[in-house]
Parts: sequence; C-alpha cells; structure tokens
Amino acid sequence: MRSIFLQRNLLFLWVGHVISHAGDSIYQLALPWLVLELTGSKTTTSLVALSAYLPAVIFSLMAGVVADRFNRRGVMMFSDAARMVVMLALVGFLLVGGTSPVVVGLIAFVVASFATLFYPARDALVPDLVPPEALTSANAFISTSGQFAHLAGPLLAGLLVAVVGLTHLFTIDALSFAASLVCLALISIRRTLGHQPESHAHGHLSDLIEGLRYVWRKRSLGLLILLTALNNLFIMGPAIIGTPIFVREVLVLDFRAFAIIEAFMAGGMLIGSFLVWRFGSPLNPALVLFAGMIMDGLTYSLLFITGTYAQTKVLLLIHGLGIPMITISRTTLIQTVVPYRFRGRVFSMVNLSVIGLTAVSAALIGPLAEVIPIATVFLGIGLAAAVCGIVGLSHRGMMRLVPDKQGRANGE
Repeated sequence: MRSIFLQRNLLFLWVGHVISHAGDSIYQLALPWLVLELTGSKTTTSLVALSAYLPAVIFSLMAGVVADRFNRRGVMMFSDAARMVVMLALVGFLLVGGTSPVVVGLIAFVVASFATLFYPARDALVPDLVPPEALTSANAFISTSGQFAHLAGPLLAGLLVAVVGLTHLFTIDALSFAASLVCLALISIRRTLGHQPESHAHGHLSDLIEGLRYVWRKRSLGLLILLTALNNLFIMGPAIIGTPIFVREVLVLDFRAFAIIEAFMAGGMLIGSFLVWRFGSPLNPALVLFAGMIMDGLTYSLLFITGTYAQTKVLLLIHGLGIPMITISRTTLIQTVVPYRFRGRVFSMVNLSVIGLTAVSAALIGPLAEVIPIATVFLGIGLAAAVCGIVGLSHRGMMRLVPDKQGRANGE
C-alpha cells in the first residue's frame, strides 16, 4: 500500500512536471519571437531575454532558504499560481493592443522571479515522496519528463500557433501552470519526521567563503567551473536569441519552422540521454563532458555553411546529442569528486555560472547580430565553444578528476 501511495505521488509530480515544462517550452519559443515581431530589434529581444534570466542570478540563493523554511509543496503551488496570474496579465496586455517591449520585459522578469521558488522546493520535496533507495530512479524519472516536455513543447507550439495565434500561446502557458497546480494539490505528504533546518555554527557568508576556498584549492575543479561558464557564454545566447534570428534571416521561414527545429534539438537531447545512460558508465565522465563541448560548438559553427531547412534540422539534432553529454557527465563528475559537505556549494557555483553567463550571452548576442551576420556569429562562437572542450581534454589534471582510494580527488 505504501508503495502505491508513493508511486501515485510521484506520478502526480511527473504529470505536473511534463505539463508545466511543455508550457515553459512554448513560452521560451514564443517570447523572443513576440519581441522580434513587436519591435524588429535584435538588441531589444536580447534585453527582454536577459530580463527572463536575471532573477535566477539575483534570487536563487534566497529561494533555497524559502524552500527550507516553508512547506515545499506550498511553495511550488504558490509559484505556479503566481506565474499563472502574471502570464494571464501578459495575455490581457497583448489583447488590448499593448506593444511596449518594456512591459513585456517586466512581465518576463516577474514570471522568472516566481519560477526561482519552484525548482529548489521541488528537488527538496522528492525525498519526501520516495524512500532513499529510490531517489536515483525518481530523479531520473523527473528529468526524463522535462526532456519529453521540451520535445513536445516546440511541436505543440508549431501546431497551435496556426490555430490560436501567437498571443494565446501565452494563454496555453498559463493553463499549464493551472494543471501543474492541480497535480500538486493531489500530492499527499505523510510526515514521518518533523525535519528542522540544520543549525550551523557559522553564518551563510562564512560557509560561502569556505566553499570558494575549497574550489580555489582544487584547481582542476575551479577550471571545470570556468570552462562551464565560458562554454555557456559562447553557446547560450545564440541558442536562445540567435536561432530565431537565423530562422528569420537566413532560412526566411516562420515561427512553425523555428518550433520544429527546436523539436529536432530536443529529440537529439532525448537520444543523447539514452546513449549516455546506456554506454557512458564505463567511460571517464570528464572525457564525455569535454567531447560533448566540442560537439556542442562544432555543430553550431557548421550553421555558417548551412542554407537549407533540412540541413539545419539535422545539425540541431546532432547538436542536441551533445547537450546531455555535458550536463549529465558534469553532474556525475562533481558528485564523484566533491565531498558531501561541499557538494551543494559547488553545484550552486556551477548553476550560477550557467545561469549568469546565459544571461550575459543572451544580452550580447542581439547587438552583435546587428553588426555581424548571424551565420558568421554562429561560426565564431561555435569554434570558441569547441576550444573550451579541447582545453579540458588536453588538461592532464582535469582528465584525472576521479576519487582515489582514500576518497580524495586526484588531478589537483
């Protein structure tokens, strides 16, 4: 009976996760396209995209505190409800003829601010839904739901935009939050222990400094975080802003073509995740990680010589294969080499390097594309991203980042 209860809760979480992530995927495609249609400005589109990423940089650490101090399911439900209301406000603004990119950017900032509350609470809630021995399977199950949603979202966006129009894609996103809210309400938490926040002798700032010192001492680990930051600086802006510009200016196609191209990339991510799960275990995760960075960059650089819709879909499918090589292998590597007591702080540094550099990259790519053809931009940033992988592969200490028999990391 307990097993059925736990499986039911996990299923509700999974269903809500698929629906809300599909809505998020639709939103992430529709937002830059909306701003391009409203303004025609690549720089403005970049700034609006930046507004959707800044909250994660500003509020992520405090969101973790909220997740630990309050009912986690309640925090997630509040996040969904708030985002639903704000998204409906965006729809209302567009329906009455609003065209101000400043208003759209402010709404994107508020939506992203509420989103920062959701994910720390979700990750902290999972151990309350499954026994410890099932955590790995549960997390993999939830991760797969996100990838499935990112595959379905672009396909749905491409189909629905012809039926409901671009504005009501945001209505669908709002409805996805409502569906997630219902699924969360159906989850029943049976409290067995009243977990209280762990008390620390030192303050939060002291803990942060201790973590930074740990990474500074482990030079190869610090280089890993630096290469992660640089790779995201080169790749993420073109991925978010450069791709719709490429579809409009080089392929001269519409939103549906853009959505299908993104779906091909999501399909590559699903295939890549399966390949890493099936064949990656015997391999050095550092090798898989940096090979993924090289693939990530080279596939983007090849867009310079791509002139057809079919070629672009194939390249983005191959590009998607490399993304799980990076993300899964990096997570495995950190979990393997970093002691338990430092693991959360190291992951937070990785997350901030990913999100922070994504925001910077998204802000820079628009102005860059104003003066340099977007295909040339892809050539340059793709080669630069591939160099990050080459540096990692050629660094002897990095390739030996594995724990020794005493549980300490080599390669330092």
